[in-house]
Amino acid sequence: MMTKWVLGLVLTLSLLALIPQCNLSGAAGGNRLPPLPLPPTGPSLRVALLSPASGELATFGRVLRNGSILAFDEWNSRGGVVGRRVEWSVYDADCTLTRRGRSHSNRYCRRLSPIIDPLCSEAAIAAAEVAEANGALLLAPTATHPLVTVDGQGQTRATVFRASFVYPFQGQAAARFAVETLGKGWAALFFDPGDDYSATLGNAFATEFIAQGGKIVYQSTYTPADTDFTPALQAAADAGADMIYLPAPVAVVNRLAAQWQQLPQSKELTLLGSDSWDASELDLAAVEGGYFTRHFFLDEQHPATQAFADTYKASYAVSPDTLAALGYDAAAILMEAIEQARTLEVKQVAETLEQGRFDAVTGQIRFGRQHNPLKPVPVVQVKERKLISAEYVELQEK
Repeated sequence: MMTKWVLGLVLTLSLLALIPQCNLSGAAGGNRLPPLPLPPTGPSLRVALLSPASGELATFGRVLRNGSILAFDEWNSRGGVVGRRVEWSVYDADCTLTRRGRSHSNRYCRRLSPIIDPLCSEAAIAAAEVAEANGALLLAPTATHPLVTVDGQGQTRATVFRASFVYPFQGQAAARFAVETLGKGWAALFFDPGDDYSATLGNAFATEFIAQGGKIVYQSTYTPADTDFTPALQAAADAGADMIYLPAPVAVVNRLAAQWQQLPQSKELTLLGSDSWDASELDLAAVEGGYFTRHFFLDEQHPATQAFADTYKASYAVSPDTLAALGYDAAAILMEAIEQARTLEVKQVAETLEQGRFDAVTGQIRFGRQHNPLKPVPVVQVKERKLISAEYVELQEK
């Protein structure tokens, strides 16, 4: 996991310029390729992109921005948004949103320009407070903490939305999948009480699992420094658990899964995790047979997803990952809402977001009461050291 608050589960910006128009011709007498479409001219719509452009998270920030910029390029190629060319400015915002990051938010809030928010929840919460106070529109691509779109009193921030799942939604989806698809009824829960991400997902899973008729037969806490999980794993098996829910950092997952594989009951004790498993460091051999929820999966059976992947790869020479997809969705949804509202007036655009349905590469999206996206949750399985699509879980707002 990039960071546990990006997508628990939960955006290096180098600013990418629009590709200039160029005319290519073949050998003498060859056919001339059609010119690229010219970007619209005239008034512009300025968008602020706040994401890490330096430090250890710069690479993740670049990927997130690439997704958003691809969406802006596509809108410009179609004539812009409400007749305006989309232009963007990138500002370096780290995961704590220091005074520098707040200054960026304030600058754009004063102009009432739309903001595509920081990578991490800590920064997104701070930026959301600034946006709300100034009546500016903010759409967070990857921040999963509930307090991004609601304040400390539980009131929805009128002009703040997000593209990624909120913590509890993912835990609920995992519980539904465990009961309805895997047929599990006796779960063990492993979580870190000192980690808000792990504790929140664990609680959401347990609540929904019990509501679906299941039973939590064993609970174990851990710390990121723990290395020996065998006694707890054996205790879970002895308690009759037929699955383990593990919303944990990938380093913990790898250690626990390697020891899980050595249990005599490992074949009857299914591992189920969260988007924190969605990392290149995941030991696919250790978690073989396990499942985890994600924000995005490149599924060849979904034409819209595949079309996005093809365009992204043609533009950046790599396949898109979750950050790229969420960055793209945040920008594309924001542009679509402005186009549907036919105005840049913040209140009307926010109302359009609240009432509309939007086709996105991570699934068709509508927003719930607290401005969280309601869309299918992908679940993948690790099989023969590859990720395959297992299910898309549909949830309704409670």
